[in-house]
Amino acid sequence: MAWPGARRAAGLRAWMDEATRLPGRAARFPITNLVLFLATVATTLWAGFTLSPLPAGAALSLAAVVRGGLPFSAALIAILLTHEMGHFVLARRHRVDTTLPYFIPLPFGFGTLGAVIRIRSALPTRRATLEIGAAGPIAGFLVALPLLWWGLAHSEVRAVAATAASAAGSPFELLRAWLAGRPLSAPDTGVLLYGDSLVTWATQRLVFGPLPEGMDVFVHPVAFAAWIGMFVTTLNLIPVGQLDGGHVLYALLGSRWARVGGRVASAALLAAGFFLSWNWLVWWALCRFLLGNRHPPALVEEPLSPGRRALAVASLVLLAVTFVPVPITVQ
Repeated sequence: MAWPGARRAAGLRAWMDEATRLPGRAARFPITNLVLFLATVATTLWAGFTLSPLPAGAALSLAAVVRGGLPFSAALIAILLTHEMGHFVLARRHRVDTTLPYFIPLPFGFGTLGAVIRIRSALPTRRATLEIGAAGPIAGFLVALPLLWWGLAHSEVRAVAATAASAAGSPFELLRAWLAGRPLSAPDTGVLLYGDSLVTWATQRLVFGPLPEGMDVFVHPVAFAAWIGMFVTTLNLIPVGQLDGGHVLYALLGSRWARVGGRVASAALLAAGFFLSWNWLVWWALCRFLLGNRHPPALVEEPLSPGRRALAVASLVLLAVTFVPVPITVQ
């Protein structure tokens, strides 16, 4: 038995199937993806080696680099790969054409700038946009959290000397120091401090309890990899443009209000860059001038079900609990 609108619904479904049909591409071995992945394995192994205690007591060799760098490299790549495959699997489920992940190797620092996938066809619905956008951060977080716990459980608490933080940690602090006639920078001790989110702070408290005065946690490389993975989650969940958080905001609010929300988020990111840390100012500039604030509309703009709205809100809550006000401080 047909019901009113059945023919129209069937026609809409046929049109969506045609619009989102995966293009017929000749099967090719993903050589670029593989080369970038292997390069990222190499650069993160080196980064992990420099973080391990082995460089001071072991001769430099391939075996030493692999042995010292593997915990950090394996943990970080597992988080990033899970994040991107979350996007990939949900995109394929909704018949959205995407590439495999492209890892971005970096020969210094953390060894990588993360990984990306490229969407090559239209997003069919707001529900699909939500699920594709939220799947990556949630999947990556679910891998990072137990790695953070394990890494902290294998970390050490040691005494630390008191050091003065640089007044140049943010434009606001720099301005305050200049107006007060104080030195604009503290003596450089070469110490980098990594800030806490609610998740990392709570996990550390559960593992170690309150730390005595003058003590700090020297984290295991696996815990540091988990910190980076969660920070990547935060960066991606900023609800601006076509970041993962932008997908979530668009799916939750629709085109018009997502643009408004994106402008508010961009302004908040700029304020965080001015008052909290230069790190957020850099990310604001990248989002504002490189990524933009617009999100392309889905083919069908239907509202979300209550369950999907709850998923969208949960994704934004994940942003809040992984947000690090001052990610990196130089002392």
